[in-house]
Amino acid sequence: MSSWDKFRRLPRKEKTVFLAAFLLLLAVRAGLAALGLRRVESLVSRGARAHKRPEPEQAIFLARRTARLVAVAARYAGGSCLARSVVLCLLLERRGVPARLRIGVRKQGDEFQAHAWVEAAGITLNEAPDIGLRYAAFERDFALARGNHR
Repeated sequence: MSSWDKFRRLPRKEKTVFLAAFLLLLAVRAGLAALGLRRVESLVSRGARAHKRPEPEQAIFLARRTARLVAVAARYAGGSCLARSVVLCLLLERRGVPARLRIGVRKQGDEFQAHAWVEAAGITLNEAPDIGLRYAAFERDFALARGNHR
């Protein structure tokens, strides 16, 4: 089955989420390159409108499904782990799912590495569940996450 056929078979809401993810990835990628994380998170968090929070089981389903749609959109739009995580956090907030943007660092040999991921509904969404063991995550809550933890 072609990618187009798969897209056509998606429910309307999921098509909307996919298209939003695709367009947001393009915008966030450009924004991160031109403005940096602080300015992008400030701009993005201002435009986020949280909806009513779903029940916990529904939140887990929405979080996982949204993460999958963002991952597929990223295949076409590109984007770093940071851009993908910012977009995922924003889309989850719009769907009323509390999420946390996490950024961690590690040193492997002489190389310094950084990575971003999202945690929501008690699970790691866009990365392996043990990512927090492999990277030392900053304790700072980013603007995207602060809107979800009122």
